Amino acid sequence: MAKVELKNLTKTYPDGVTAVKDVTITIEDKEFVVLVGPSGCGKTTTLRMVAGLEEITSGEILIDRKLVNNVHPKDRDIAMVFQNYALYPHMTVYKNMAFGLMLRGVSKQEIDKRVREAGEILGLTDYLNAKPRVLSGGQRQRVAVGRAIVRNPKVFLFDEPLSNLDAKMRVQMRAEISKLHHQLKATIIYVTHDQIEAMTMGDRIVVMNNGTVQQVGTPLELYHKPANKFVAGFIGSPPMNMIEGIIVVKNEKMYFTDTHNIEIIVPENLEEPIKTYINKKIVLGIRPEDFIINQNQVLQKGLSISADVEVVEPMGSEMNLYLNTGKNIITVKLKLTNEPPIGKPFIVNIDNGKIHFFDPISEQTII
Repeated sequence: MAKVELKNLTKTYPDGVTAVKDVTITIEDKEFVVLVGPSGCGKTTTLRMVAGLEEITSGEILIDRKLVNNVHPKDRDIAMVFQNYALYPHMTVYKNMAFGLMLRGVSKQEIDKRVREAGEILGLTDYLNAKPRVLSGGQRQRVAVGRAIVRNPKVFLFDEPLSNLDAKMRVQMRAEISKLHHQLKATIIYVTHDQIEAMTMGDRIVVMNNGTVQQVGTPLELYHKPANKFVAGFIGSPPMNMIEGIIVVKNEKMYFTDTHNIEIIVPENLEEPIKTYINKKIVLGIRPEDFIINQNQVLQKGLSISADVEVVEPMGSEMNLYLNTGKNIITVKLKLTNEPPIGKPFIVNIDNGKIHFFDPISEQTII
């Protein structure tokens, strides 16, 4: 396996559209890195440039310390798993997995050994003589992964491989690909638009938007310490609540207020960076799961929000509540046994040790 280095990678198309702007990332040997972001953010274009399927406008790609900008895709020692499986319908599972090795002139004995080993790892031993049409979507995706495994490449590239599967199968395949990574100790670059996939699978996550890298970090770093509003809103489900307001001082204490009926005390550890925003606009971020049940339904100054219940989504062990403050709709995730009545006021407390503040113009986190 190998380290992959992307240095100032840029892709501009002939019509002037820049899909990827100055991307610099290092994927360490044996690391599982996920590129995540909304549609059109440049993640797949970045992956295709690594694969050699997309021409680079500027920048460098190094695989195992070797510059591969002008190296043909088949000579980069990478294997790519596509979203649509790309299997040959007239070939058996065995032949689909073996075909690439046959083209490279690998001996029949070695091909058989590799295919059967991959089939065993992926639970496909009983299907090696079957055609793709009789397989489920999950089994077809396993064949596509098996075709990559038998190559024994330096780097595996996955381009949204689970997006065609149903929800239950996606969860199962997520676990299987993660298990595969630990078995093979492989270097993997994985592209998805699904932040849950990214959070559950990646050693590190690269969040992209508008062709640029917004933040790189472990799943917990991105969740607890987002670099900006975009990352804060993209990572987490339901997304973080963003409330616009100002900072005011009362009785020598700083408070965030939306100038309507939300007033939250600023925690002491944030007072120093926040004081430059006194009487100025600021954005408060609070995750739905960082609200606390107000058992007595009594307002606590600086910690509570009272709002009318608009929608209740029972989720089994938890409920998502959509509360209307009169100026904002906030999402709250709580462990409740009874649904609060629609249209009635409901009081929740905020864990103000977990709130975030963002600059309204730069959108960067205020730390």
